[in-house]
Amino acid sequence: MLPQIIVASTCILVTLYGVFRKNRVFFNLGYFVYGLIVVFSEINFYLQSQEIIHIATASLWLIQSSLALPNKLPYDGSKIAKSAGIKIYICLSIINLYGIFIVRASDVPDFVSYFHAILAILPVIAIYLILNNKIEITKS
Repeated sequence: MLPQIIVASTCILVTLYGVFRKNRVFFNLGYFVYGLIVVFSEINFYLQSQEIIHIATASLWLIQSSLALPNKLPYDGSKIAKSAGIKIYICLSIINLYGIFIVRASDVPDFVSYFHAILAILPVIAIYLILNNKIEITKS
């Protein structure tokens, strides 16, 4: 469990770095790797207990990883880019709000819910930055 906690903490730090630098690639990278950690952890829990909730939880964080797949596409500030970003970040926030509750109902240490709380709040900051045109527009 300790290696997972170290990697998860690093993911949160990478995501925070992405917020402060207004860098979408680092922001998404943190969510992508964190999602993969949860997926592999939940699959391991499923193999131990055969409870289907673990497959459902793994599927949800697989969605998070696919939504946050890092790419270096330029951000052009168009309505489509803003709309997509806002929708993706709302989904990331909802998934991690669910994570707070699932941690409390599982065998995962309770402090992990703080990781999910941070990861639920950070997309709200990203949405604020998008809506207030604080993200640098790049040309392709």
